[in-house]
Amino acid sequence: MKQGRPLPELAAELERQANAKQDYLAEAEAMCLRSNGVSRLVLDEAGQDYQLAEIAHGQIADYLGIPKAFYDRLRGETSTLRIPVDGVNGHDDLRGSYEEPDTPLFDVMVNTLMMGKGTERRLVRTLDGKARAFLSDSFNPDIDNIDVFTVVARILLEAGLSPETVVSCEVTERRLYLKVISPALEAIIRLGNGNGYLKEPQVVRAGFVLMNSEVGLGSLIVQQYVCVLVCTNGLIREDAYRQRHLGKTLQSDEDGGIYRSDTRVADARARLLKLRDHIADALDETRFREFTARMQESTEVRITGSVEKGVEATARRFGLIQHEKDAVLRNLIEGADLSMWGLSNAVTAAASTLKDYDRATELEAIGGRILSLTPSEARDILAA
Repeated sequence: MKQGRPLPELAAELERQANAKQDYLAEAEAMCLRSNGVSRLVLDEAGQDYQLAEIAHGQIADYLGIPKAFYDRLRGETSTLRIPVDGVNGHDDLRGSYEEPDTPLFDVMVNTLMMGKGTERRLVRTLDGKARAFLSDSFNPDIDNIDVFTVVARILLEAGLSPETVVSCEVTERRLYLKVISPALEAIIRLGNGNGYLKEPQVVRAGFVLMNSEVGLGSLIVQQYVCVLVCTNGLIREDAYRQRHLGKTLQSDEDGGIYRSDTRVADARARLLKLRDHIADALDETRFREFTARMQESTEVRITGSVEKGVEATARRFGLIQHEKDAVLRNLIEGADLSMWGLSNAVTAAASTLKDYDRATELEAIGGRILSLTPSEARDILAA
């Protein structure tokens, strides 16, 4: 599995981010974009601005109905347009920022469409000088990473799981990840090569993976997580428990700061307490035995066609890019296990070599999805 940072470092980073982040509510027509090498989002007439992170760029494009490919293309061009002397979109006080006779076409497009949204309010989440997310004003900021981490730490203690059972953890610009394995959930998967000769059995242990996004890239999710001990490959079961971040419409003060709402906080606390049930379900032995039975069955489902074409079909179905596909093919051949179980492990082994923790976790989920394919869905892979 892909290794992140040590647990104490994760806790320290979450605490730092919790203290450094700021959230603002702003009306769309009060905001504008200002580009000069990088794009900065001006939140109000006072000129408060933040460099836009890539995630926020994508969310602005989606909010304004601009195809992302066109948005990025125009963003990367140097084309300009002469602007009126009375400022951009009525922002007279910003004229000093546009003393050049021309302004980027990208800014003109975004600002014009933003003005058309009128008084609609957006939640702008900032951290370390960047606008990291551009979200609906009903996004609940009380289900953040530090809140989730605090609750999960307490649940682990209640379940008798030590910090050492957290086998991998990370916080990226996109998500928080906690991957936990319980020593109590262990099973043996016996392998065959199709000729009746049993290879060395593989010991697997299960637990859960928890994922949360502060920037609107998915719900708070808990899924069953399985680790193959001999190679430390990790795979994620497809079934998931989700808590959405949407809640009551946010309210702000005159400076755009978010009012603390006891009702909203209570709602977030109630949702977080449900994590106890979700984690208990992921650690349920009956569910684990059901999943290990599926794993065992997958060892007998053989790839009967071309291995290369089978991997190509896998790449098409699950969106693997070229170097990921190459790694899967190499792992499958080296592992000499041409079964669906072998294919699943070939994908999760590729995950551990990736630099990007987010993408590595996505490949672990693909490894689990391979085991959930129906016979008709798997046919294209098995007989390619």
